[in-house]
Amino acid sequence: MDNKLYERVRALFGAVLAISIATLGVAALIGGNAAVWVRGAIATVLAALLIVLARRAFHGNRRAYLRMRLMSTVAPAAIVVIVALPHDGFPVWMKGEQAAVGLLLALAAIMVSRKPVRRAYQ
Repeated sequence: MDNKLYERVRALFGAVLAISIATLGVAALIGGNAAVWVRGAIATVLAALLIVLARRAFHGNRRAYLRMRLMSTVAPAAIVVIVALPHDGFPVWMKGEQAAVGLLLALAAIMVSRKPVRRAYQ
């Protein structure tokens, strides 16, 4: 992964982390249910882990790259389910937040799944 790609991917993961922390802040202010707190905490931990994995992948760690690629690909699929379910315990504002997070992660997944990047980690 070259420096430019790493910076872009790290920025996307950083945005996911910031949004996820803000979500927990909103939940604290307006009172979120258990689903909001659990999903918000999971998203925050996921974003922090993705930042660490991106750094390790940038330094050549193949396993970190594979984990980062897998997580950034699978998470948006799970988010689609969260957003699509009509009565799942998530308020509308959180579904919007999750949609934004899903888009950011999907962008990162596309970036790190390009053929030249995959070849670099073979």
